Amino acid sequence: MSQTPATSPPARALSPGPKSPAWWQLLRFAGDPLRLLDACHRRYGDAFTLNVAGNGLFVMLSDPEAVREVFRGDPEVLHSGEANTLFTATVGRHSVLVLDEAPHARQRRVLLPPLKGERMRAFFDAMRLETLEAVRAWPLDAPFPALPTMRRITLRVILRTALGLVPGPEMDRVEHKMEAFLSNGRQRYALVLMTIIPIHRLSGSRWVPLFRQLSDLDDELFALIAARRRGERPPSGENVLDDLLAATHEDSSLLDDQEVRDALITILIAGHDTTALALAWALADIVPRPEVVDRLADELRRVTGGGPPEAEHLPALEYLDGAIRESLRRSPVVPFVVRKTVRPFAVVGQKYPAGVVLCPCSYLVHRREDLYPEPDRFRPERFLERKFGPHEWFPFGGGNRVCLGMPFAFYEMKVLLATLLSQVRLARPAGAPVAGEALRPRPRAGRRGTVDRSGIHSLAFGLASDEP
Repeated sequence: MSQTPATSPPARALSPGPKSPAWWQLLRFAGDPLRLLDACHRRYGDAFTLNVAGNGLFVMLSDPEAVREVFRGDPEVLHSGEANTLFTATVGRHSVLVLDEAPHARQRRVLLPPLKGERMRAFFDAMRLETLEAVRAWPLDAPFPALPTMRRITLRVILRTALGLVPGPEMDRVEHKMEAFLSNGRQRYALVLMTIIPIHRLSGSRWVPLFRQLSDLDDELFALIAARRRGERPPSGENVLDDLLAATHEDSSLLDDQEVRDALITILIAGHDTTALALAWALADIVPRPEVVDRLADELRRVTGGGPPEAEHLPALEYLDGAIRESLRRSPVVPFVVRKTVRPFAVVGQKYPAGVVLCPCSYLVHRREDLYPEPDRFRPERFLERKFGPHEWFPFGGGNRVCLGMPFAFYEMKVLLATLLSQVRLARPAGAPVAGEALRPRPRAGRRGTVDRSGIHSLAFGLASDEP
């Protein structure tokens, strides 16, 4: 996100929006962003402007044609990295999140090979193993929360696949430091604090918990980088850290330690927390619907023969694929992505001046009646009936900034859900609220437990970007 321009564009050059003070819009946005988006969409239509104190003018776009034009826009005119400079203090100045134009393309080329879809098969065993370990640890006849459970699985998966760690003291230490750091960024009003405080000036300050914990995590990452450069091999197999250390830029130069660190921290943050949240939403969508659970169980039995899923089974799990896509449609983890105009840019006939942030809004596009009839219904079938364009379904962003980690995240969701649903049958307990606030597994393979939806609404909306 960017700071407010010194001279704001004239109101007549922008789409309409709330007239309330910028500080009040910031508080509303931080407190309940989805309610604010819904209210403004009802009142102002498919394009409206929010003036978010400390972050500038956000033009929310929910017309698919407008989204298409932004995603196809010249990356020298539309800057996503500049709109996310706030996050440089944590992800570093080499992160693809905060770069634009040639520097962005340069770092993206380096990160693409380790995150390509075909590489995911090398990570299948780690994903399935961590899921099975979690299922075995679920308590008998006692509730357990879905979101923390999914967070622990995805964090351990990313530590295995990104860093090459295996269960043991080292993984436990890095896991603890990673979770301590991330817990500070999940607070509902973190955006307000980061906007009010000149956060870049506090970077590295040991007395600020966020940066003290980040410094502790950095110590672990730089130690791992140094060990691998000395030739110490990881205890596990293929991993992203080794790929990054072997990668070269176009001039044949290796990445320096800071570049490797910035790439790793970006992957660790976005490859763990967002996937965990998406998985928790998927459980909340699937479990209260017996017809969906039954169809998924039938598909798994037919494809796997009743055993745990294997990597070769995944392409045939078409209904599960549709269920994941439908859940991401209903609850995209990042509800909009950002492009800051560095020069005037026209969208569906409306010319926007330099200095505004255009925001293709997946949350609103995904709820359009003309695209998704009965948008509030959970219908995985809609993704089996037709294919949606990249301007109609884009939970991972789009254009030249489409999420590099999309293949990894989607593959991981499919592996985890297929493995979990092959081991337990989840169902709503008697007396649970109609909205499905609590979910309880029924016995299957000797296991029972509860999935709790509470807390899922505490979304980390601050990462307003497509990447990684």
